[in-house]
Formats: sequence, structure tokens, C-alpha cells
Amino acid sequence: MGKASTFPERKKAAMYTKFESWQSKAAALLVVILVAIQPLYLHPRDRYVRLTGHKFMFFVIYMAVMLLVVAIIWLIRMASKPKLGIREGPYLADWAVLGFALVTLLATLFTPFKGAIREITGEPVNLWIGIPERDGRYDGAITQFLYVAIFLIVAHWYKPNTRHFTIFGISAILVALIGILQFFGYDFLKLWPRDNPLYRIDNYYNIFFRSTLGNVNIVSTYVCVAILIFGFLYIKTSSKWLPLWLAASTLNFWLMELADSDSGRVGVIVALLLAIPFIIENMKTIGKTMILAASWILSYTLHKILFEVINIKTREISSLLPFIAAGLVLLAIGVLFAIRGKPSRHDAPVRWKLGVILIAACIAFGIAGVEVLGRRDAASETPGFLYELRELLHGNVDDEFGTNRAYIWRNALAVYPQHPLIGTGPDTFEHAFPEEAHMKYGERYDKAHNEYLQILICQGILGLICYLVFLIAASIKAVPLAFKNPLLMAILAAFIGYCVQAFFNISVPIASQLLWVLAGMLANRRVREFRFE
Repeated sequence: MGKASTFPERKKAAMYTKFESWQSKAAALLVVILVAIQPLYLHPRDRYVRLTGHKFMFFVIYMAVMLLVVAIIWLIRMASKPKLGIREGPYLADWAVLGFALVTLLATLFTPFKGAIREITGEPVNLWIGIPERDGRYDGAITQFLYVAIFLIVAHWYKPNTRHFTIFGISAILVALIGILQFFGYDFLKLWPRDNPLYRIDNYYNIFFRSTLGNVNIVSTYVCVAILIFGFLYIKTSSKWLPLWLAASTLNFWLMELADSDSGRVGVIVALLLAIPFIIENMKTIGKTMILAASWILSYTLHKILFEVINIKTREISSLLPFIAAGLVLLAIGVLFAIRGKPSRHDAPVRWKLGVILIAACIAFGIAGVEVLGRRDAASETPGFLYELRELLHGNVDDEFGTNRAYIWRNALAVYPQHPLIGTGPDTFEHAFPEEAHMKYGERYDKAHNEYLQILICQGILGLICYLVFLIAASIKAVPLAFKNPLLMAILAAFIGYCVQAFFNISVPIASQLLWVLAGMLANRRVREFRFE
């Protein structure tokens, strides 16, 4: 009698497990589309014309389909859940991200700009979609809600597999190669709409659009994540895919330099600094780190050499010889360490102490380098990033620093107190920004060029608090686990890089979905068992 009474429960448990597997497969498909397919997607006819709009529609359509599929699987699974089923969350990150979604909804419903008209196009403001048409960012409430859905699905249902990261690596190589070839004039995908005066160009060396991602700010976000995740997969894993990881990281580094992406560089540098205790695990990982650094340096010099040869500037080529020498020396030492180094680990406390010392030394060396090189940069005809960084270290802030970012941030902070709690509504920065401050530098500002400031203005202090709690809660438990988990280390490094570069960048549904995927992986309920399978 007792055995008969438990049979229905066992059947329910089997069905529950089966649909749980289906959920994982659906989540895996979603991840592959987000990280590998969406960055490559282009409208078959328009290419760069209304690029963000087409990518947004692609994003919305496949997310709607995936949400429908996931909802059906979840409902069937819950109907078959046994009485003694496993309890799942919610966790702090879940509550924080749901709070963020709630604040976004309130900001959308109670916006002070309901019925407002865009100055540029004369179109009505649509907070659900965001800024529309040709120059639109499509960063409205719908996009924010879909980001939240991505995090929840990945955090609760995703199960990592080597194939997913292999597909992502191949996609990243294609994205980088397309952008690199464009730089040298090989537009084999015919991305440039030359019959459209809005996108007409004179040569390939001043193009503001790159690869299948468009705006170089978006390129910066993407390459920062790709450089770090594949760089650390190369350093920390041992598999047949090491050449793929190395190629993906190197080619995206090359694309970052072609795009002249300062925000991407800062994200990569900060993530590398914080990861030093993880890098010095043993001589093998140190050697592979040297090989990776050498590949970055040599790719940079190759880009410079090709550029100077095309422009017949042989004098400039001689200045690259120290970089070539440094790259070759690093490569030789790295290969030696990687081949002969033992994979045995040093004690974690020792690595932490040594890592902190090395981080401090790198920071001190970096500050000294900025001081020297920044002074030299100041004497040039067009002072650049190093000059600005040196001035910032001396407490001097000019409105034109960071391509006028200092000006944007100062004026945005000045109007924040007008709508402090829930902000002015998603994607309304252009209207919240002081009208008299627009056009000082010849353009209207529709983004804060700082994701955190953007949220503060558009979703208020409540939205920003929820967002920051979400970022911390999603990643905090992965930090101690990353010492023993190469995959987790790669994901964590890419997550940190994204969060750092976001301080200087914009969020749009072309590359920003990567953050929510990474956060979902770090907060995954199976994170302690994360392994390639």
C-alpha cells in the first residue's frame, strides 16, 4: 500500500526533472543567441541604416518567442512538481533586479515628460520603446524589462557547456575580423550605405562605425567583454580550444585599438589589475599570461605598421621597434614558462599577499607613467587621453575631457535634484538634460555616457540603488569560488570589465545584454558546480 501511494510522486519527480532539463536547454539557446548571434545580426538590406532599430526589433522578437517557450515549460514543470521538490530562491539579486524593474515601471508611468516632443524629429516621446527612429537608442522600459528577464532565466536555469563558449568565441572572431578588414578598406559585407548622405565618408580611417556593432562606443563595450572572457579562458583553462580563446582575445584587442576605445582600455586594465592574485596561481598561468600580453602587443604593432606603410611614414615605424622587441621577449619567456611550469597551485593567502603588493606596484608605476607620458602628450598639437588623465590626477577637470563627458556629467548632476526618487523615465536623458546646455559642442545629448548616471537621472536614486545592489549581489559569492574555477574566473573578469567601462559608456540593446548574461551566470544557483561539460 505504501509503495503504491508513492508511485505518483515518483512519476511527478521524473517529469519535473525532465522539464528542468528542457528549461536548461531553452536558457542555453537564449545565451547563445544573445552572445553570439545578436552581435552579428544585421538587416539584410539596410546594414548600418537604423542599425539600432533593427537590432532592437530582432532582440524583442526572439525574446518574446523565448519567453513564451520558457513560460510554457515552467508552467508544465510547476504542475508536475512533487511535494518534496527542491526550493529555488529567490535570492537577494532576484529581489534587487525585480525592484529595479518596479522602479522602471513607476518612472515610466509617472514621467514628467509624458506627451513631450523630440526637438530633433518632432516625434512624441515613447518611454516604453525609448528614443525612436534613425538616431534612436531604444533603451526604454521594454528593453529594461527584457534585461531583467534575461538575468532571471540565466541565473535560475542556465547550465554552462563548452560548446556555448566555443560558438561565442567564433562569433567574436568574426566580429573582430569584419571590423579590422573595414579599417583597411575591405568592406566585403557592403556595410557602408554610400547612397545615404547621413553615412557618407571620405576614407576608411575616420569611420565612427565598426563591424556589425556600429557606434564605436558599442564596439568598446563588446570588445572589453570579449578580450577578458577569452583571455582568461586561455590563461586559466587547459583544452583543445586554447588557440580559439587566444585568437578571439587578440583580434578583439586589435579591434579595440582600431576603434581607439579609451573606455574599453580602462575596463580591461582594471579587470587585469584586480585579477592579479588569480593570474599568479603558478608558473604555467604566468607564462600563458605573458603569451597573451605578447599577442596583444604584437597585434598593436602590426596594426601600426600596416597603417604607417599605407601612409608611407617609415620614420614612425622605427618608433615601434621597442614594442616589437618587448612583445617577442614576453612571448619567448611565456612559452618557456607555459611549457616547463608546473600546474601546482600556490597557497591562496600567499597569492593574495603577493597579489596586493603587485597591484600596488602596478598602480604606482601607472601613475608615474601617466605623469611622464601625460606631460609629453600635453606638448603635442592634439593632447589626448594621457594628458586628460594627468590633469585629472592633478585635480584639473575641463568640460571637454572624455569627449565632453565632463560637461555632460556636470550638467546632468545639476538637474538630478528635480526628480530624485524615480527619475524622469527610461531613455529621457535628452529631455532631462538642461535645454540651454544642449548644442554647446554642436550636438544634443541623449545619453549620459555613464550608465550609472543615466540610471540616476532616468530611474532616480531608488533605481540606482537597486541596480548597484543587483550588481554586487549577483557577483559577490562568485569571487571566492573563482580561485578554483577557471570558467567562473573568466566570467567574473568580463563582468568587472563591463562594469568599469560602463562608467564612461552607453547602454543599448546591441551589446548591453552581455552584462545581464554575465550577471546571470555569476548568480546562477548552480554556480558552485560550474564546469565545462
